[in-house]
Amino acid sequence: MTTDNLVVIKGGAYADVKRALRQWINLYAENLQDDFVFKIFKNGRGKHVILADERLDNNLFYYLVNYLNDPEGISYKIDLEGFTTGKEDNILKGQKISVYIPSTDRDGDNVFAVTSEGENFKVDFGGKIIKTSESKIYNMPMGLTFESEEILQGNKNELKKIQGNEKWFNVNYRFKAISVITTVFFLLACFILLVLQNWDGFINSMAILSFGIWGWFFGDYKMLREDKFYLKCLRIAVLYGIYGLILTNQYGGVALVFLGIMPLNYLILQKPTRLAYLKLFKREPEITYSVMMPLNYLTLLKLIYLKLIKKEPEITQIWKFADLIYTGILLLGSILFPILVVDIYRKFNP
Repeated sequence: MTTDNLVVIKGGAYADVKRALRQWINLYAENLQDDFVFKIFKNGRGKHVILADERLDNNLFYYLVNYLNDPEGISYKIDLEGFTTGKEDNILKGQKISVYIPSTDRDGDNVFAVTSEGENFKVDFGGKIIKTSESKIYNMPMGLTFESEEILQGNKNELKKIQGNEKWFNVNYRFKAISVITTVFFLLACFILLVLQNWDGFINSMAILSFGIWGWFFGDYKMLREDKFYLKCLRIAVLYGIYGLILTNQYGGVALVFLGIMPLNYLILQKPTRLAYLKLFKREPEITYSVMMPLNYLTLLKLIYLKLIKKEPEITQIWKFADLIYTGILLLGSILFPILVVDIYRKFNP
């Protein structure tokens, strides 16, 4: 079996890896011939192998490796490495190369490659290839097993049927859709206050909207990794916060202080916390939605125990607990700080 255009993945559930591959095929269906074949195999427990069509060019293979590393709507922890031969007319042409993404990479729109001769390069999706100081060594995987073969293909007709659902996995589309929904709900709240003059109904509407925006930012944490979307969200939160403070000064009702600054407080807290996590662990943090489950805190006891017996814990154990703490900081901090602000506001505005 050929090993060109091969991707070896360690970690992640098989269903998630398959779903990520299907998403990528759908995203690039217009660039693929209908008879292009992608095979996915199990390679023992927690290991997977993807064999892309041999006719796939280098650029599309780079995009595939990049997407599988961080797919939309899928949260998993994996190590992956792609293997191919340079086909394009550039410095990599004719060379056996290993394609990967180091944990220290922050750009997102590139991959790294090491040749069988030990030369390391950064491949920018704009077409630029530059030498790097990375010290990775080319190692072709040995002892691969190809179990439970599944075949996926790109079909343009099938894509048109499912494109509506797949749109939701696009960050830009999702941002626009939720922005429209929040704007409509905001205008409805204003209508309730200014036209119907229903103060209680307005407060309830603002509460739903505030928690909705906060929940959007909290749940769509991958969106906030991109500066352009973080800044867009920040503008929304600032305008919403200013509006809440103006209404508080004009109509009273201390609850509006809490509701107005809650989304903004979350963004102010999230940025430095995420950057600190990146610097400490050299990877992007993940939100774990089971943060309130006591069972997860057994991870802390396990880490302490391993340290006591002078045994180094697995990196996945450390990451799991770090994600738990990260989620807890954002969850509690974004709620407790507005409560403190409300308390201060009451003291100065009895």
